[in-house]
Amino acid sequence: MKNTMKKTKKVKPAKVSTKKVSKRKQLKNIEKQLPKSYRPISGWGYFWRAVLYAIPVLGWIVLLINAIGSKNRNGRYFARSYFCALLLAVIAAVVLLVADTLLQGAIIQPLKDLGNQGIDSLRPFI
Repeated sequence: MKNTMKKTKKVKPAKVSTKKVSKRKQLKNIEKQLPKSYRPISGWGYFWRAVLYAIPVLGWIVLLINAIGSKNRNGRYFARSYFCALLLAVIAAVVLLVADTLLQGAIIQPLKDLGNQGIDSLRPFI
């Protein structure tokens, strides 16, 4: 009786690289594999976007464009959150002005007087 089984070659294990890759490089490689719409924004990216959005008219236009149509989800969500904060600040200012009007200057006038006292105390040094 002949042995009909074929001899198989022994498979050598693949060589494992002994190089250690830093955690930062591993994260960068993972980020490069993500689609552009999911890639994270750096801290400086958020900072410069906030500076841009703070410009009175041009920044608000860019803010609305990014909040509605940015391709990067992180940028879009940041623009939306900045827009909500801006909207809350405007609503708070309107409520303050309406309350001051109804109270005939009882809110704003003391603040103006306080500011004038501060300026008057600095006049001898100017």
